[in-house]
Amino acid sequence: MKLECYYTAEWEWGCCGDPLRIGDIAELDVQYDTEYAQTMRSELSSVLPKPITGVETHHDDETVVRQGRIVALDAVIADTKWTVTPRTTPDPPLQDLGGGVFVSFGNTEPGEAEGERQTGTSRLKPVSVVPDPDAQPEGAGPDRTVFGEQISPEISGYLITLEVD
Repeated sequence: MKLECYYTAEWEWGCCGDPLRIGDIAELDVQYDTEYAQTMRSELSSVLPKPITGVETHHDDETVVRQGRIVALDAVIADTKWTVTPRTTPDPPLQDLGGGVFVSFGNTEPGEAEGERQTGTSRLKPVSVVPDPDAQPEGAGPDRTVFGEQISPEISGYLITLEVD
């Protein structure tokens, strides 16, 4: 028996994968030497005792099926730089409050939020199931009431450690 460790992106597992738990027998569609796998090996090299074996993907035809028993699951947390742009809502017509006082309640609200993962900031958090909504770190995601830029921790994906023959 040997251990193999596979990375899967949070969005990818969330759209196509069923929940995984420690002890499950899993079949993963994996890649080993793609550019994406090499990028993730580099990104996670500082937080893993040994490099990941490959990446799991549901969105590529060039995969190999790998089966094994899950012995560990970890959420990969990475900092994301969020930019929140303001959106001005149209001013409603002036309201006459009487006595020559007119008011309008138009204002500026948060608009689009775009995130960019900050490389070199990955860390691991052990979890018992993938996906695990409780794994989201404190303060995760953009505070859409704040305009401009901010750094927030986000789940970027999961590590699935398999025991294989």
